[in-house]
Amino acid sequence: MNNIAAVGAGGFSERHFGTNPLMTGVTGLPFIGCESQSGLFHFIPSLEPWGCVVPMEIFTGAPIFVDSLRVVVSVNDREFQIGDQVRVQWVALGGSGGSYQSQPQPALSFTSLHFVIPDDIARQFEGDRLEVIFVIERGENAIPSASLFMTFAPALIQTGPVSIEGVSGGALEINQHPDGVVLTIPRIENLRTNNAIEMSWLSSVRGGQGGAWRDYQRKLTVKPDLPLKFRIEPSVYEGHRGETVHLRCSLFLGSGMVPGITYGMGHRGVLEFKLI
Repeated sequence: MNNIAAVGAGGFSERHFGTNPLMTGVTGLPFIGCESQSGLFHFIPSLEPWGCVVPMEIFTGAPIFVDSLRVVVSVNDREFQIGDQVRVQWVALGGSGGSYQSQPQPALSFTSLHFVIPDDIARQFEGDRLEVIFVIERGENAIPSASLFMTFAPALIQTGPVSIEGVSGGALEINQHPDGVVLTIPRIENLRTNNAIEMSWLSSVRGGQGGAWRDYQRKLTVKPDLPLKFRIEPSVYEGHRGETVHLRCSLFLGSGMVPGITYGMGHRGVLEFKLI
């Protein structure tokens, strides 16, 4: 397990943890992922009750994700024959009412076929739930796969900066907070229950992102219409008077907390203050 890129304060970070999962024993079902410009492929799982959730953030100009969406067909020797033509297609089940069909690719070996979905195509289906299949064209026959349900989730919108009520003038008076403090993240528009939010608290005499890890918390259950709160126990800061805290928050986009599409909250998700 390795981490090949640092987590930034804003925008995407890209982390690779072992090999990407591949579907085995496939009985005709596509799967979804995105391939960044670094060459890493990030599998986006389909999980109940949400299905496969693809965040619109990857289609809105992130430098490492340009035309990165992939619909992947795992070609096996049970359901495919060499020479088959394979295409992917989807139909919108909601507001856009549109559909998409790729150009076919030949199955030349029993290896996966990757169908690249351009960003301008994906953006047409923002907020929609899609039924995705692949079709094997063999002579006069067209053999459809089982359906995968995918949602293009609208981008998240922060409504304000994170805050700790006890922080004033860039400092936290330790003696005034013997019972701990509460970090509040204002309501985030378009947040879904498949999202998760994490908070890390680093501090050192020198301060900044190079400080030592004092606390880390992750909220797996979010309430989309309400602010989110993390409680910071006094043991996190009581022994570190004189240090400067760098606190940052980030969001897991899509379904399954895919490490490669963790999204920093930028300056609105960062606090820096001194412990006095």
